[in-house]
Amino acid sequence: MQVALEVAHDLVGADFVSVFCLGDRDKPLLMGTACRLGQHRAERAARGYDHHVNEDRNTQLLQGTHGPGDFLTFQAADSISSFTYRRDCYDLPGISARMSLIRRSPAYGLAISLYTSAEAGLFPEQKHRDVQAVLGLLLVATERHVAFSLKGSVWRRDDIQTRLALTYPDLTAREREVAAMAIKGRTAAETADILGLAETTVITHRKKAYKRMNVTSLRQLVASL
Repeated sequence: MQVALEVAHDLVGADFVSVFCLGDRDKPLLMGTACRLGQHRAERAARGYDHHVNEDRNTQLLQGTHGPGDFLTFQAADSISSFTYRRDCYDLPGISARMSLIRRSPAYGLAISLYTSAEAGLFPEQKHRDVQAVLGLLLVATERHVAFSLKGSVWRRDDIQTRLALTYPDLTAREREVAAMAIKGRTAAETADILGLAETTVITHRKKAYKRMNVTSLRQLVASL
């Protein structure tokens, strides 16, 4: 993260960087964050985001509510209407603005964000294209790292849906979601509420998923991963 941040600072003046990945719909996973002005500031911003994750538009894009694709977002501190969100995510860590590039694929979502500090102010408008270009380069590099890391034990432990995609590529996206929820201990009713489906539909998807995976119970499924 530090190397990426130094490159981004030299090219476009970014003072913070963060990378989030989402595969299980519940909550984005922070892969890393850094700040040139002190790591404690990056960690404070991460804690604020964790508290206000559902208020952030990036979360919706990571979840795929706008479909697959690449999305560029910009958010300045003074444009945030929620006092607590702005305080926790921008004012306390000393952030002025954020530009993010989000890639939502069928398997997972990935978000790369660059931030300017309160001391530096907003990204100059004439540099917005440059910021977008840097974000694109970081996204490509990070996606390669994620693809490699997904094969390791850390990601296999933390991101169930992506692990299912790697182990059982024939599952449909919905079957993968439902199976991941089951592994995480969600009941059919809870899964239905989270995914916005009827409980009977969830049960049907779960049965189809089990059949594709050649298992008959949750215990067998967990043992196969």
